[in-house]
Amino acid sequence: MLDLRPLPNTTAAPLDDLDDDQLDELPFGVICIDPTGIVLRYNLYESRLARLDRNQVVGRQFFGEIAPCTKTEEFEGRFRNVVRGDTTVARSFDFVFDFRFGSQTVSVEILPARSRERWYLTINRREVKPLAAEGPSPDAGVTQIALEPEEDRLGVLRDARERRLVEVQAPFFAALRTTCDQLAPGSWHLFATEWGTQWGRRIAIELEASAKEESGKELRALSMTAVAEAIGSYLARQGWGVVHFEFDGAAEGVLSASLARSALAEASSRREREAPLELSCPILAGCLAGILSHVAGRPLVAREVACSGSGAACCEFVVVAGARREALDALVGGGLRTVATIRQALRATSERPVG
Repeated sequence: MLDLRPLPNTTAAPLDDLDDDQLDELPFGVICIDPTGIVLRYNLYESRLARLDRNQVVGRQFFGEIAPCTKTEEFEGRFRNVVRGDTTVARSFDFVFDFRFGSQTVSVEILPARSRERWYLTINRREVKPLAAEGPSPDAGVTQIALEPEEDRLGVLRDARERRLVEVQAPFFAALRTTCDQLAPGSWHLFATEWGTQWGRRIAIELEASAKEESGKELRALSMTAVAEAIGSYLARQGWGVVHFEFDGAAEGVLSASLARSALAEASSRREREAPLELSCPILAGCLAGILSHVAGRPLVAREVACSGSGAACCEFVVVAGARREALDALVGGGLRTVATIRQALRATSERPVG
């Protein structure tokens, strides 16, 4: 997990070295603009907290179109002075973003990129408040609907937080599995696990933003129980089933989870149901690993050890540190199919807790 939280008087070079996917893993907002204020890059965390689709933000004027509340001497004026080379201007300052859905007290830092044709704004949320009774100010930040009105006529679907959605039925994933088996036999589990891991990393940023909105805390500052509830609620709202975590083995470096009514398992083919060792949910295993790796601050791996699509009562997963990947894979590949037996087999190894 990348941890590049900005510090006073730092350089933007580390941010400039990151590609867009790596910027999306950061638990703070990053906005890259040119000297005139045109948005060049916009990471996932900022998109989530500002409730704006980056595809509609990049290329627009930050101070004028995207965040009119920043068109002040305090923010835009400070930025212009920094760009002009005024060394007396403080590059770190506090500001209140006034959005149409509420206000956010943030710490901002202005950082130059190597070329000086790009500048980075790092945005750390300190306090998030809901919309006041009197409503947003005339200069409040825009919403997605204001950037692209009447999107529904163009086949665009968004949720209440302006995130774009595409609805698919569970059999879509079964069709994907079938296609993968036909074109690249034996590759499904590797492909699906990696896909799930990438997806989980992005869910972690969603959860990070929600935690900041609801409790004012970072995800890592919450208890493991609270994190587990947040993960379970997120997946349940999307229709993936109900996840329940067990922490009994956390002190031994083993975390387990069960999933009831897995959408993927129920969409599995008859062939899979007739093969008791065939597992159907590597996407969700990768997803759990991606989320929990973010929370733990180090690489974790997750493997499905039992699947309701193959006759088990529910889908079961085991999560361990990345250093124990080979040991876990050997146990699962050797036929161990219960959390208890895997935990017992791993007990001899020494590893600090996953949390």
